[in-house]
Amino acid sequence: MIYKTKEERSINILIVDDEPLEREVLLDIIQKNQLGFNHYFEAMNGMMAIEIANTNTIDVLLIDIKMPKMDGITAAKIIRNIQPSIKVVFLTAFNEFDYALQTIKIGVDDYLLKPVSTEELVQSLRKIVKSMNLECIESPSTEAVERITSYIKEHVDEKLTLDILSQVVHLHPQYLSRLFKKKMNRSINEYITSERIEKSKELLSQTQYTITEISRLCGFSDLNYFTRIFKRRVGSTPSHYRKNEALLKKEQVKKTYIHHMI
Repeated sequence: MIYKTKEERSINILIVDDEPLEREVLLDIIQKNQLGFNHYFEAMNGMMAIEIANTNTIDVLLIDIKMPKMDGITAAKIIRNIQPSIKVVFLTAFNEFDYALQTIKIGVDDYLLKPVSTEELVQSLRKIVKSMNLECIESPSTEAVERITSYIKEHVDEKLTLDILSQVVHLHPQYLSRLFKKKMNRSINEYITSERIEKSKELLSQTQYTITEISRLCGFSDLNYFTRIFKRRVGSTPSHYRKNEALLKKEQVKKTYIHHMI
């Protein structure tokens, strides 16, 4: 379990409103009150907001409900699927029960009626930031990556795709891909291939399985592809690697025998 201190948190906010003046006012209020945000993103509609969330980590979503092209509720649902831990604050000039009910269903963190007062907005965001800036908070992203690496090791002989792995940790595939690369400094596919090669080396040196069987047991459906990837990463073909490992074992046994004889 990994914990982060308050100083280690980087909190990003995405402000979504189809009125440029509204976005400007909201941004000005947030920046002047120094609420703890590190990066600020803006979008003029729900579709643009989704594009931003697909390529950036967003911690707080401040979004208007009624917008052209895509309404805020629909956009928030999609973004919540991409980034499950995101905090959502809705802005709307429509004080209607149906709107409030829809936002509650997707897990809204706050619901503010426009025109929003400075005090109301600051109080809402400060409360959210405070909840995220606890002195010690568990990092769910780290746990997700740990679960994925364990799953890959345990199922190295099976078909492993980004969609399959994302279902294991209940995260959007694109979000998981970015998260994994950020934590592990390599892509999920690179990690899977590395684990399969390591498993094949173990089987080549410790078992009598044929190379074809080892290829299959390590998740490679094509023997030629396995041989090519193995040589590229290890520096020799699987058969040469097995011979070299056998010679090394004989040398070790011989040295051990001589040592006991002296």
